Amino acid sequence: MRFEALADWVVARVLGQGNAKYRQGWITRRSADGGADFVGRLDIGSAFATTRIVVFGQAKCESPRAPTNGNDIARTVARLRRGWIGVYVTTSFFSDPVQQEIIEDQYPIVLIHGKRVAEEVAIGMFERGLSVQDFLKEIDKTYETRILMRRPEEILLEQVFGTTPSARTKPEELV
Repeated sequence: MRFEALADWVVARVLGQGNAKYRQGWITRRSADGGADFVGRLDIGSAFATTRIVVFGQAKCESPRAPTNGNDIARTVARLRRGWIGVYVTTSFFSDPVQQEIIEDQYPIVLIHGKRVAEEVAIGMFERGLSVQDFLKEIDKTYETRILMRRPEEILLEQVFGTTPSARTKPEELV
């Protein structure tokens, strides 16, 4: 199982509740990801009263016995641009000092810990009537087709003005 696809699926469930709608975007290539593992979009509002926000996602498969490294979270936050939010999904947990720093510094980041990941997977399995193995295979089967090399802000243009940026941006176009 490639964790980035599962992390993005979990984010869709967590952020897509209520009046917000989460739109899955793409999974980034490992060698040229600019610090993101996946990119999505959060649409808030409806019709002409809608705003779109880039969701810059980091997915970390880490030991559930030790807290995630605060430096990794800080690196994710450092890559955010104005109006973006970060999402950090881990199989681990967040220490009290890391959570306190995020609150005090008012980082625009959503933290999703391993227990929440497991809870969402359990619900998803139940909803689909699948075993863990089959559920993870279902999530993973789209992984390869979702890998794109695009700038995160391109997700804001999709289906907004009737245009869709090219599915595969050439590296020289990213400069």
